[in-house]
Amino acid sequence: MQPLQETDRLSTEALDGKSTQEESSPGRALGHALGLRAEACCDLCYTRAAAYVWAGRSPDPAYTERSRGVNWLATVAIARWIAYGVPVSADEMLYIAERGDLAASLQQSIVNITRAYLIWRDTIGEILREEAARLNTPRDVVGDALRAVRMSCDASLVQVARAFDARMAELSSELATERETLLHQAFHDPLTGLPNRVLLYDRVDQAVLAARRNAGTFALLAIDLDGFKAVNDSLGHDGGDIVLQHMAERLVSSVRESDTVARQGGDEFTVLLAGMTTRSAVDTAQKLEARLRQVLCFGGECVSVGATIGVAMYPSDGKDVHSLLSAADRAMYRRKRERGNSHERGPSRPG
Repeated sequence: MQPLQETDRLSTEALDGKSTQEESSPGRALGHALGLRAEACCDLCYTRAAAYVWAGRSPDPAYTERSRGVNWLATVAIARWIAYGVPVSADEMLYIAERGDLAASLQQSIVNITRAYLIWRDTIGEILREEAARLNTPRDVVGDALRAVRMSCDASLVQVARAFDARMAELSSELATERETLLHQAFHDPLTGLPNRVLLYDRVDQAVLAARRNAGTFALLAIDLDGFKAVNDSLGHDGGDIVLQHMAERLVSSVRESDTVARQGGDEFTVLLAGMTTRSAVDTAQKLEARLRQVLCFGGECVSVGATIGVAMYPSDGKDVHSLLSAADRAMYRRKRERGNSHERGPSRPG
């Protein structure tokens, strides 16, 4: 276990080793008597806690077992303190505090922990008074013992609450990370990490709204890789996946940060060019074709994959995502027919 961190005043008073009473025969006898009743104390605490309605999620067996162990340790530790003036050690306090971590991990309510400690405090107090009456313990010794119980309970509650809060903060952080991961997976292609069809449609819708407000234009490029099937057949699906990842990287590195490169599926990509004129969009498409045609070498293999690109412009070729995508696809397929899969002419757009 790690050393006990800085505590507040109650924790310091409970752990600094300064017993509020000098060692004496009455105190030692009272501490011994309490220690002998540790098991009975645990049973009584369990019975009394069961009389209350459990707050929140039902207790896990691991939590119940741990709670009983914590009660026993706390009782023995306070009995030792009363008898010999030996305070609760840092390791013992950490063991007790881990109850808060466990409760948070198992989604238990902090209400249950607080109630359990108060029940333990009151039960220990009753047992001490019973044993003090039986042993004729002096009143000042009994008072010191009861103060030690209150201090120990208060310090334990502080430590448990801190452990509970720390674990809850950790769990919240993990949950936030998991949500971000799931959100990313919902809107991105798992192979290339590019935006998928869902995110692309949203980006195009946003571009339409912006263009309407500003009377602007933008371009949508439909990209189909040429010769990819042959590469996929020769290198296998793993090799084909590597090629797609490299093609995606080339596309992203060849456009602006304000643009969107998305994978539609298979060997089809779409690029949204924000604020582009027709001439600029065609020029960009030509540069992308040239970039994608460059030989790619990896793992001792060199492959060449071309691309056919169709250009659609907002608003002349369409005023919504579906009409623009259809126009870009038509332009891309017309381009394939016109050039016969050669690379002699530039990308086309619908007339």
